[in-house]
Amino acid sequence: MKKSHKIGLMVLLVLSVFSLIGFGATDKTKLSGNIVYAVRSWDVETEQKFVEEFNKVYPNIKVQIVSFDGDLNEYLSAQAAAKTLPDVVYGWENLNYPISQGWLYPLDEFLEKDEEIKNVDPKLLERYKFNGKTYAVPTNLQFSAVMVNLDLVEQLNMDPPSYEWTVDEFREYLINATTNVYSGINHLWGFEEVMTGMFSKNLHQLAYDPIERKFKFTEGSWVRAINFQKSLKSVPGLVSDDLKNDEIRNAGGLDDYQKKFGKDADALREGKVLMGFHGTWDLSWIRTMNYMYDMYPLPQDPNIGYREALHADHAFMMSTTKYPEAAFEFLKWRSYGRDGVLTRLNIMKNKTDAAGNLTPDFIIPATNDPEVVKFFKSLDFVPEGVKFMYDNVDKAFWADFYKIVPDWSKALDEVIIPKSEEVRQGKVEAAAIAAELETRANQIIQNAWKIFDSQIVEVQKNFKPTH
Repeated sequence: MKKSHKIGLMVLLVLSVFSLIGFGATDKTKLSGNIVYAVRSWDVETEQKFVEEFNKVYPNIKVQIVSFDGDLNEYLSAQAAAKTLPDVVYGWENLNYPISQGWLYPLDEFLEKDEEIKNVDPKLLERYKFNGKTYAVPTNLQFSAVMVNLDLVEQLNMDPPSYEWTVDEFREYLINATTNVYSGINHLWGFEEVMTGMFSKNLHQLAYDPIERKFKFTEGSWVRAINFQKSLKSVPGLVSDDLKNDEIRNAGGLDDYQKKFGKDADALREGKVLMGFHGTWDLSWIRTMNYMYDMYPLPQDPNIGYREALHADHAFMMSTTKYPEAAFEFLKWRSYGRDGVLTRLNIMKNKTDAAGNLTPDFIIPATNDPEVVKFFKSLDFVPEGVKFMYDNVDKAFWADFYKIVPDWSKALDEVIIPKSEEVRQGKVEAAAIAAELETRANQIIQNAWKIFDSQIVEVQKNFKPTH
């Protein structure tokens, strides 16, 4: 063989080896490492099955499950103090705090090499990016929604609403269903928070602009939303829970709710309320209703078009992990990875209760991988309205800023809720306080962002990869 041919062959062999090593063609099932996975105590059984399936594909990654109760950030604080932080965690609590403590591992080096991340909406990933680094990934989606009692719709001689119903149609259904026997909806607490996003083309929950990091109450959508809520609550008997009065009950009397529905009544469960304002996270108990129901998107303003209120839970890996490659593979399985999502959906589809009865459950996937979409859409126990919202997630706005905006709850509790209540009570007009509300709420949020931004610069400066 000529010398030039030998050299050429050697170059090809070297390139082949580098291709396998550098471009992800290695057999990832050969990855090894020990991973501590922290889960909620009530979710241990499902997670154990999930880990067992993971180990069929990744036999050399040992996953130890530890459980906890209560708030995730309080749990992480205790573990950090004891120097026993887990490696992978999922949750829905605020991310800013653990990021500011330097506990989270930035994921970009892994995401940039992962083909499947293309199946996650980039806008969804943007939620978890701070100062150019991605600190979490979505595990599953949720939607603010309206549960509609379809049996009562038929009983009242109405046609079922469209998933693209308007605010005027929504109001008409509620008013027509409100009689001396029935009520239109169970409650409207927090309704204006998400409806603000329905009355705007660009703003999100409570007129917040995540790009500019500002509330924009003077833009008009918040005024419309809270006035719409106020107008519904002004119709006598339309909001069933507004008829409750603890003061009368504690004094031994019957309040208007009990007079209308019965002393020990649960009007929504008993089919005496047409709609329930609930998120898809409430389906665990909604599915126990003894009537036909469906979950509907929030009603739209026809001048704005279809939008929906999106929530997302998240998962992340800790900066202290000794096996970051193995931790990321498990994190991906637990969040957006096709094989992991299909595994979880299949486990939940086949859940049983203590008596062995089938009690199927589901998550709303955070990926649009074609195989996942096909499987999810095939689940006949998933309400059709939920599938509709999943199909239209590209038209969603964010409705859970408490997870990703520092001091969101402080702005809500100290300023926004008290002033909104003054509007509902008729003490002041929404338009008259929009500017004041905007200024005060933005002072809290922008100061919080300033502190967090300085913290994350230090965190990123001090971060040292563990591999």
